[in-house]
Amino acid sequence: MFSDADFTEGVSFAVAQMAAIENTRAEDVKDVKRQEQLYADLTQRLSAWEQAADVWTARYFGLELTAEQWKTVRGFSASGALPPAVQGIVNEAARIAREQRFFHWELAFPEIFYDANGAPKETPGFDAVIGNPPYVRQERIQPVKPFLQAQYEVYSGTADLFLYFYERGLQFAKDAHRLGYITSGTYMNSNSAKPFREYIHDNAGMEWVANFGENQPFRGAEMVYPTIAVLRHGKGGDTFRNLFIEDALRFANLQGALESGEWVDSLSEATGMDEWRFQAAELTRLYKKLVAHRTTLGEHVNGNIYRGVVTGYNEAFIIDAETRDRLIEQHPSSAEIIKPMVRGQDLRPWYQIDSGQYLVFTRRGINIDEYPAIKAYLETFRPQLEPRPDDWKGNWQGRKAGSYQWYEIQDQTAYYEVFDSPKIMWAEISKLPRLSLDNRGLYTNNKCYLIADGSYSLLGLVQSRITWFCLSQVATPLRLRGGLWQYQLFSQFVERLPIPDLTAQQESDLAAIAEEITKLARSRYGLHEDFRRTLVNEFDGKPISTRVALYKWWELDDEKALSDELKKQFKQEIPLKKRGEWRGYLADESARHADLTAQIVALETRLNAIVYDAFALTPEERALIEATTKYPYGEV
Repeated sequence: MFSDADFTEGVSFAVAQMAAIENTRAEDVKDVKRQEQLYADLTQRLSAWEQAADVWTARYFGLELTAEQWKTVRGFSASGALPPAVQGIVNEAARIAREQRFFHWELAFPEIFYDANGAPKETPGFDAVIGNPPYVRQERIQPVKPFLQAQYEVYSGTADLFLYFYERGLQFAKDAHRLGYITSGTYMNSNSAKPFREYIHDNAGMEWVANFGENQPFRGAEMVYPTIAVLRHGKGGDTFRNLFIEDALRFANLQGALESGEWVDSLSEATGMDEWRFQAAELTRLYKKLVAHRTTLGEHVNGNIYRGVVTGYNEAFIIDAETRDRLIEQHPSSAEIIKPMVRGQDLRPWYQIDSGQYLVFTRRGINIDEYPAIKAYLETFRPQLEPRPDDWKGNWQGRKAGSYQWYEIQDQTAYYEVFDSPKIMWAEISKLPRLSLDNRGLYTNNKCYLIADGSYSLLGLVQSRITWFCLSQVATPLRLRGGLWQYQLFSQFVERLPIPDLTAQQESDLAAIAEEITKLARSRYGLHEDFRRTLVNEFDGKPISTRVALYKWWELDDEKALSDELKKQFKQEIPLKKRGEWRGYLADESARHADLTAQIVALETRLNAIVYDAFALTPEERALIEATTKYPYGEV
């Protein structure tokens, strides 16, 4: 349009009208009416070009337009007289424009983008752009994605709507001027926001960021990690100010939080990293030192990192001990494909909880007729186990389409031998390192991951505080729990962990310490389970849930506290005549727990010192990691 003389003349007229409006002092109704008329005149003058812009934009929303038709629309814009065939196209474009709410910024704000002669300004834009973009999930913007893909560099097939507002806002802010938005802060880590992070790094500099964490400034709003970000269009400084509001209840209002004095200086270069962690500059520098020129865990194990099993229907394939025993009794062959299993919540630091569950592992290619008891058992679930095509529209809650038999688990699991071999396992979601080595052939659900490596030296490395610090720099944060962040530890994050070059002595020492901690942790777990079994047997109770205080019996002060918890759980108290006996039993077992924990703490301290040495960290850097990771040594 810029090359059209009539367009240039029209824009020049509109710019003059806007200047007249701004220079008119609205002292009475007559002045206001005069301003209204000036604005009506300019919109009328530009209406033909808005019509043309609607036609051009409507192509992204289904309007079919040939080059010749577009030439006709352009050619007749000045007079407004269009042939009937082309008028139909214009009418359809107008309908689409109303439906999709087209807004042509250059025509709505001509004085911002054009000079008095109607030519595009060399440095167009607003002095400031502020806003609260709508938080709309990507599933709800499916119809406009073709347009977004064609027009926006931040486009991703799963990007939420608010990300596009940043690109448009920066485009409309003058060079070296600011944009300020409050939006979800999920753009810092999500895969869908990777193009967004690259765009921001290339086109803007952060000035300050205030992250509300799990606090919600908007009552009832669906917003995750609300964040205020102020950016400068163009290059920023070497650092920017950053505030994380962990507990908003400490402040009377937003202003109080922003004036709290808890801001830190963050490195601007942090926006160039794969994931964003806006934190104190020294933490970013430390992380870069740890990963620089290091072999990654993925490289170290040749990519042999796997996810646990997706059955497609857990109700059928995950069974309890009673069902396992019955199937084996019905036919001994059942024992060959019933595997002990653990879930994500069963993986603890250095050991695994006995889940009491088993996996019917009917992997791809299995001859189910060799296992008649299991075949008969799975037949009872056959309606749910039959794979359905992707386009199935019926009322069905079964499994996805796939090239597998109805009795087979859904996962390909070509790596099933890994489950039967020594391996390191971790839980997908955790607030502290919960890696452990298994040499008992445990299988896992899909909330666990495993490394096909059974070396205790590697376990010592990945269970160290340095590893957790590095994971906190890349993994997806979910929520704060007890002052610690829970992270989603997908393999794509864990495989990036740095592995230092170890001396032979360091490797030997790590292996010995990790193996000893594993034995102690398992012994401590055995102690815990023995005490819990004693309570269940003595008071005829049900298994004790991990969610109740009685589960961590060693944290109870005395036999009275124990009796109070028993009353809550089993509706029974410790008889008075047995209080002394239970006092001694609780004290003895709690002392054994404390002794085992003290041994674990001492060994974990030694282990971390070795890892710190392997990374050549200074005393200050070691203290920084200890203070940042927060979780205590010897965790159960």
